[in-house]
Amino acid sequence: MPYPIITPSYFQELAEDNSLEEKIQYNVLTSPSAIEYAFPIFQKPLIRKLMSITDVLSFKMTNLKPEHEEEFAKQGAGLVEKYPHLKHYWNFKVLTMQILQNRNFVFEKRMLMLNYAYKTLQGMLDKTEGEEQDKYIAAFLRDMTVPKHHDDIMKYFESITPNFAYSLCDGLSLLRALPPSEELDNLLDRVFAAVNSDRTMKDFKFDASIYRPMKKAYYEDFLKGREHYIEQVMVNYVWTYCMPYADCTSSLWDNFVFFNTLFNTIKVLITIATYIADDKDEAFVEAISEFDLALRRTKGSIVKLIADANVKEGLATNGDMAILSMS
Repeated sequence: MPYPIITPSYFQELAEDNSLEEKIQYNVLTSPSAIEYAFPIFQKPLIRKLMSITDVLSFKMTNLKPEHEEEFAKQGAGLVEKYPHLKHYWNFKVLTMQILQNRNFVFEKRMLMLNYAYKTLQGMLDKTEGEEQDKYIAAFLRDMTVPKHHDDIMKYFESITPNFAYSLCDGLSLLRALPPSEELDNLLDRVFAAVNSDRTMKDFKFDASIYRPMKKAYYEDFLKGREHYIEQVMVNYVWTYCMPYADCTSSLWDNFVFFNTLFNTIKVLITIATYIADDKDEAFVEAISEFDLALRRTKGSIVKLIADANVKEGLATNGDMAILSMS
Protein backbone atom coordinates (compact mmCIF):
# COMPACT_ATOMS: atom_id res chain seq x y z
CA MET A 1 0.00 0.00 0.00
CA PRO A 2 1.44 3.46 -0.90
CA TYR A 3 2.45 5.61 2.07
CA PRO A 4 1.98 9.22 0.92
CA ILE A 5 3.01 12.62 2.25
CA ILE A 6 0.08 14.98 3.02
CA THR A 7 0.72 18.72 3.18
CA PRO A 8 -1.58 21.77 3.33
CA SER A 9 -1.79 23.54 -0.04
CA TYR A 10 -0.32 26.67 1.57
CA PHE A 11 2.58 24.78 3.21
CA GLN A 12 5.36 25.94 0.91
CA GLU A 13 4.16 29.53 0.93
CA LEU A 14 4.35 29.78 4.72
CA ALA A 15 7.37 27.54 5.26
CA GLU A 16 9.48 29.59 2.84
CA ASP A 17 8.21 33.07 3.75
CA ASN A 18 11.37 34.98 4.69
CA SER A 19 9.47 38.20 5.40
CA LEU A 20 8.20 36.90 8.74
CA GLU A 21 10.02 37.88 11.92
CA GLU A 22 10.05 34.25 13.04
CA LYS A 23 10.17 31.25 10.74
CA ILE A 24 6.92 29.27 10.72
CA GLN A 25 7.19 26.01 12.62
CA TYR A 26 5.67 22.78 11.39
CA ASN A 27 5.46 19.23 12.67
CA VAL A 28 6.04 16.07 10.64
CA LEU A 29 3.74 13.38 12.01
CA THR A 30 3.81 9.68 11.17
CA SER A 31 0.21 8.49 11.20
CA PRO A 32 -1.03 4.96 10.45
CA SER A 33 -1.69 5.95 6.83
CA ALA A 34 0.62 8.80 5.83
CA ILE A 35 3.30 11.28 6.74
CA GLU A 36 1.31 14.38 7.70
CA TYR A 37 2.75 17.90 7.79
CA ALA A 38 0.89 20.12 10.25
CA PHE A 39 1.25 23.72 11.45
CA PRO A 40 0.78 24.37 15.20
CA ILE A 41 -1.86 27.10 15.26
CA PHE A 42 -0.38 29.23 18.06
CA GLN A 43 1.62 30.99 15.32
CA LYS A 44 -0.08 34.30 14.56
CA PRO A 45 1.02 34.51 10.90
CA LEU A 46 -0.59 31.09 10.39
CA ILE A 47 -3.84 32.20 12.04
CA ARG A 48 -3.95 35.28 9.82
CA LYS A 49 -3.28 33.11 6.77
CA LEU A 50 -6.16 30.80 7.68
CA MET A 51 -8.42 33.81 8.23
CA SER A 52 -7.58 35.02 4.71
CA ILE A 53 -8.57 31.73 3.04
CA THR A 54 -12.31 31.84 2.43
CA ASP A 55 -12.44 28.61 0.41
CA VAL A 56 -12.23 25.20 2.06
CA LEU A 57 -8.66 24.26 2.96
CA SER A 58 -7.07 21.90 0.47
CA PHE A 59 -4.26 19.42 0.94
CA LYS A 60 -1.71 17.92 -1.41
CA MET A 61 -0.73 14.27 -1.60
CA THR A 62 2.68 13.27 -2.94
CA ASN A 63 4.53 9.96 -2.92
CA LEU A 64 7.58 9.13 -0.88
CA LYS A 65 10.69 8.09 -2.71
CA PRO A 66 10.66 4.28 -2.99
CA GLU A 67 13.81 3.95 -0.87
CA HIS A 68 12.06 5.71 2.05
CA GLU A 69 8.53 4.37 1.68
CA GLU A 70 9.17 0.98 3.29
CA GLU A 71 10.65 2.53 6.43
CA PHE A 72 7.65 4.78 7.11
CA ALA A 73 5.09 2.21 5.99
CA LYS A 74 6.59 -0.13 8.56
CA GLN A 75 6.10 2.52 11.27
CA GLY A 76 2.47 2.94 10.23
CA ALA A 77 1.91 -0.82 10.22
CA GLY A 78 3.45 -0.97 13.69
CA LEU A 79 0.88 1.51 15.00
CA VAL A 80 -1.97 -0.55 13.57
CA GLU A 81 -0.52 -3.74 15.03
CA LYS A 82 -0.32 -2.12 18.47
CA TYR A 83 -3.73 -0.41 18.19
CA PRO A 84 -5.88 -2.49 15.78
CA HIS A 85 -8.67 0.13 15.61
CA LEU A 86 -6.24 2.40 13.77
CA LYS A 87 -6.75 0.35 10.61
CA HIS A 88 -9.78 2.63 10.09
CA TYR A 89 -7.76 5.80 10.70
CA TRP A 90 -7.66 7.10 7.14
CA ASN A 91 -11.30 6.35 6.26
CA PHE A 92 -12.47 8.02 9.49
CA LYS A 93 -10.20 11.01 8.83
CA VAL A 94 -11.59 11.46 5.31
CA LEU A 95 -15.12 11.30 6.75
CA THR A 96 -14.20 13.89 9.40
CA MET A 97 -12.88 16.27 6.75
CA GLN A 98 -15.90 15.76 4.49
CA ILE A 99 -18.24 16.63 7.35
CA LEU A 100 -16.32 19.62 8.72
CA GLN A 101 -15.98 21.17 5.26
CA ASN A 102 -19.60 20.60 4.22
CA ARG A 103 -20.78 24.19 3.82
CA ASN A 104 -24.38 23.17 3.18
CA PHE A 105 -24.67 23.37 6.97
CA VAL A 106 -23.52 25.92 9.54
CA PHE A 107 -20.51 24.70 11.49
CA GLU A 108 -22.51 23.86 14.63
CA LYS A 109 -24.64 21.43 12.61
CA ARG A 110 -21.55 19.89 11.06
CA MET A 111 -20.43 19.09 14.59
CA LEU A 112 -23.81 17.42 15.17
CA MET A 113 -23.20 15.32 12.08
CA LEU A 114 -19.73 14.39 13.33
CA ASN A 115 -21.31 13.52 16.69
CA TYR A 116 -23.70 11.12 14.95
CA ALA A 117 -20.94 9.61 12.81
CA TYR A 118 -18.49 8.97 15.65
CA LYS A 119 -21.19 7.62 17.97
CA THR A 120 -22.45 5.23 15.29
CA LEU A 121 -18.96 4.09 14.35
CA GLN A 122 -18.07 3.57 18.02
CA GLY A 123 -21.06 1.24 18.32
CA MET A 124 -19.82 -0.74 15.32
CA LEU A 125 -16.31 -0.94 16.77
CA ASP A 126 -17.71 -2.16 20.12
CA LYS A 127 -20.25 -4.68 18.82
CA THR A 128 -18.67 -6.19 15.71
CA GLU A 129 -15.28 -7.45 14.59
CA GLY A 130 -13.39 -8.77 11.60
CA GLU A 131 -15.11 -8.90 8.22
CA GLU A 132 -18.50 -8.14 9.72
CA GLN A 133 -17.15 -4.92 11.22
CA ASP A 134 -15.49 -3.94 7.94
CA LYS A 135 -18.75 -4.54 6.07
CA TYR A 136 -20.86 -2.42 8.44
CA ILE A 137 -18.33 0.42 8.52
CA ALA A 138 -17.96 0.46 4.72
CA ALA A 139 -21.75 0.62 4.29
CA PHE A 140 -22.02 3.46 6.82
CA LEU A 141 -19.25 5.45 5.15
CA ARG A 142 -21.07 5.10 1.81
CA ASP A 143 -24.33 6.30 3.38
CA MET A 144 -22.57 9.34 4.80
CA THR A 145 -21.79 10.57 1.27
CA VAL A 146 -25.52 10.80 0.40
CA PRO A 147 -26.92 14.34 0.97
CA LYS A 148 -30.41 13.03 1.84
CA HIS A 149 -28.86 11.07 4.70
CA HIS A 150 -27.45 14.33 6.11
CA ASP A 151 -30.95 15.80 6.35
CA ASP A 152 -32.13 12.65 8.14
CA ILE A 153 -29.29 13.02 10.66
CA MET A 154 -30.36 16.58 11.41
CA LYS A 155 -33.85 15.31 12.28
CA TYR A 156 -32.24 13.14 14.93
CA PHE A 157 -31.14 16.32 16.73
CA GLU A 158 -34.33 18.36 16.27
CA SER A 159 -35.09 18.38 20.00
CA ILE A 160 -31.66 19.82 20.89
CA THR A 161 -31.82 23.45 22.04
CA PRO A 162 -28.94 25.72 23.09
CA ASN A 163 -28.03 25.91 26.76
CA PHE A 164 -25.76 28.93 27.07
CA ALA A 165 -25.25 28.50 30.79
CA TYR A 166 -23.95 24.93 30.33
CA SER A 167 -21.76 25.95 27.38
CA LEU A 168 -20.28 28.96 29.17
CA CYS A 169 -19.55 27.08 32.40
CA ASP A 170 -17.98 24.17 30.51
CA GLY A 171 -15.82 26.50 28.43
CA LEU A 172 -14.70 28.63 31.39
CA SER A 173 -13.91 25.49 33.41
CA LEU A 174 -11.46 24.30 30.78
CA LEU A 175 -9.95 27.76 30.32
CA ARG A 176 -9.29 28.19 34.04
CA ALA A 177 -7.59 24.77 34.18
CA LEU A 178 -5.04 25.55 31.45
CA PRO A 179 -1.37 25.97 32.41
CA PRO A 180 -0.75 29.68 32.96
CA SER A 181 1.48 32.20 31.27
CA GLU A 182 1.64 35.97 31.63
CA GLU A 183 -0.08 36.48 28.27
CA LEU A 184 -2.79 33.90 28.92
CA ASP A 185 -3.42 35.27 32.41
CA ASN A 186 -3.90 38.75 30.99
CA LEU A 187 -6.36 37.49 28.38
CA LEU A 188 -8.35 35.31 30.77
CA ASP A 189 -8.55 38.00 33.45
CA ARG A 190 -10.36 40.17 30.89
CA VAL A 191 -12.55 37.32 29.66
CA PHE A 192 -13.68 36.20 33.12
CA ALA A 193 -14.24 39.76 34.30
CA ALA A 194 -16.51 40.38 31.32
CA VAL A 195 -18.95 37.73 32.62
CA ASN A 196 -18.70 38.91 36.25
CA SER A 197 -16.41 36.14 37.42
CA ASP A 198 -12.88 35.58 38.57
CA ARG A 199 -10.89 32.51 37.60
CA THR A 200 -11.74 30.58 40.75
CA MET A 201 -15.41 30.64 39.62
CA LYS A 202 -16.21 30.20 43.31
CA ASP A 203 -19.21 32.51 43.32
CA PHE A 204 -19.95 32.39 39.61
CA LYS A 205 -23.58 32.65 38.57
CA PHE A 206 -24.70 32.63 34.96
CA ASP A 207 -26.22 35.98 34.02
CA ALA A 208 -28.22 35.77 30.81
CA SER A 209 -28.47 39.55 30.60
CA ILE A 210 -24.68 39.68 30.20
CA TYR A 211 -23.94 36.61 28.08
CA ARG A 212 -26.89 36.58 25.68
CA PRO A 213 -25.91 39.95 24.11
CA MET A 214 -22.43 38.50 23.62
CA LYS A 215 -23.83 35.46 21.81
CA LYS A 216 -26.09 37.68 19.73
CA ALA A 217 -23.13 39.82 18.74
CA TYR A 218 -21.07 36.70 17.95
CA TYR A 219 -23.65 35.22 15.58
CA GLU A 220 -25.05 38.42 14.06
CA ASP A 221 -21.99 40.65 13.92
CA PHE A 222 -18.68 38.84 14.37
CA LEU A 223 -19.44 35.86 12.11
CA LYS A 224 -20.61 38.03 9.21
CA GLY A 225 -17.94 37.51 6.56
CA ARG A 226 -15.93 35.47 9.06
CA GLU A 227 -17.91 32.22 9.03
CA HIS A 228 -14.85 30.38 7.74
CA TYR A 229 -12.62 31.36 10.69
CA ILE A 230 -13.84 28.59 13.02
CA GLU A 231 -13.91 26.02 10.23
CA GLN A 232 -10.27 26.68 9.32
CA VAL A 233 -9.17 26.49 12.96
CA MET A 234 -10.98 23.21 13.62
CA VAL A 235 -9.79 21.66 10.34
CA ASN A 236 -6.24 22.63 11.30
CA TYR A 237 -6.78 20.82 14.61
CA VAL A 238 -7.85 17.69 12.71
CA TRP A 239 -4.31 17.57 11.33
CA THR A 240 -2.26 18.84 14.27
CA TYR A 241 -3.98 16.36 16.60
CA CYS A 242 -4.17 13.48 14.09
CA MET A 243 -7.92 13.24 14.45
CA PRO A 244 -9.94 11.01 14.57
CA TYR A 245 -7.45 9.49 17.02
CA ALA A 246 -5.70 12.38 18.78
CA ASP A 247 -5.06 9.79 21.50
CA CYS A 248 -4.82 6.33 19.97
CA THR A 249 -5.21 4.71 23.40
CA SER A 250 -8.63 6.33 23.79
CA SER A 251 -11.89 5.33 22.12
CA LEU A 252 -13.18 7.05 19.01
CA TRP A 253 -15.98 8.56 21.08
CA ASP A 254 -13.61 9.92 23.75
CA ASN A 255 -11.67 11.58 20.95
CA PHE A 256 -14.89 13.21 19.79
CA VAL A 257 -15.66 14.42 23.34
CA PHE A 258 -12.22 16.05 23.32
CA PHE A 259 -12.71 17.62 19.88
CA ASN A 260 -16.22 18.87 20.64
CA THR A 261 -15.12 20.33 23.99
CA LEU A 262 -12.29 22.06 22.16
CA PHE A 263 -14.84 23.57 19.77
CA ASN A 264 -17.10 24.76 22.59
CA THR A 265 -14.23 26.30 24.55
CA ILE A 266 -12.95 28.15 21.48
CA LYS A 267 -16.47 29.47 20.83
CA VAL A 268 -16.83 30.69 24.42
CA LEU A 269 -13.39 32.30 24.36
CA ILE A 270 -13.82 34.18 21.08
CA THR A 271 -17.44 35.10 21.84
CA ILE A 272 -16.27 37.05 24.87
CA ALA A 273 -12.84 38.17 23.63
CA THR A 274 -14.20 39.67 20.41
CA TYR A 275 -17.17 41.27 22.19
CA ILE A 276 -14.96 43.29 24.53
CA ALA A 277 -12.37 44.21 21.87
CA ASP A 278 -12.36 47.06 19.38
CA ASP A 279 -10.31 45.12 16.83
CA LYS A 280 -12.27 41.89 16.46
CA ASP A 281 -9.81 40.19 14.11
CA GLU A 282 -6.79 40.84 16.34
CA ALA A 283 -8.79 39.64 19.36
CA PHE A 284 -9.48 36.41 17.45
CA VAL A 285 -5.79 35.98 16.63
CA GLU A 286 -4.72 36.58 20.23
CA ALA A 287 -7.36 34.24 21.66
CA ILE A 288 -6.56 31.33 19.33
CA SER A 289 -2.81 31.77 19.76
CA GLU A 290 -2.85 31.85 23.58
CA PHE A 291 -5.36 29.01 23.79
CA ASP A 292 -3.25 26.76 21.58
CA LEU A 293 -0.05 27.59 23.44
CA ALA A 294 -1.76 26.64 26.70
CA LEU A 295 -2.97 23.35 25.27
CA ARG A 296 0.61 22.55 24.32
CA ARG A 297 1.83 23.28 27.85
CA THR A 298 -0.63 20.75 29.27
CA LYS A 299 1.10 17.67 30.67
CA GLY A 300 -0.29 14.23 29.88
CA SER A 301 -2.95 13.36 27.35
CA ILE A 302 -5.26 16.33 26.81
CA VAL A 303 -7.78 13.92 25.28
CA LYS A 304 -7.94 11.79 28.43
CA LEU A 305 -8.00 14.81 30.73
CA ILE A 306 -10.98 16.32 28.91
CA ALA A 307 -12.87 13.08 28.31
CA ASP A 308 -12.38 11.88 31.90
CA ALA A 309 -13.56 15.23 33.28
CA ASN A 310 -16.74 15.01 31.22
CA VAL A 311 -17.39 11.42 32.31
CA LYS A 312 -16.83 12.40 35.97
CA GLU A 313 -19.45 15.15 35.62
CA GLY A 314 -21.83 12.79 33.81
CA LEU A 315 -21.69 14.99 30.70
CA ALA A 316 -20.19 12.75 28.02
CA THR A 317 -23.27 11.49 26.17
CA ASN A 318 -24.02 12.37 22.57
CA GLY A 319 -26.89 14.51 23.84
CA ASP A 320 -24.56 16.49 26.12
CA MET A 321 -22.12 16.97 23.27
CA ALA A 322 -24.92 18.05 20.92
CA ILE A 323 -26.06 20.75 23.37
CA LEU A 324 -22.47 22.07 23.57
CA SER A 325 -22.22 22.15 19.78
CA MET A 326 -25.45 24.15 19.41
CA SER A 327 -24.84 26.59 22.29
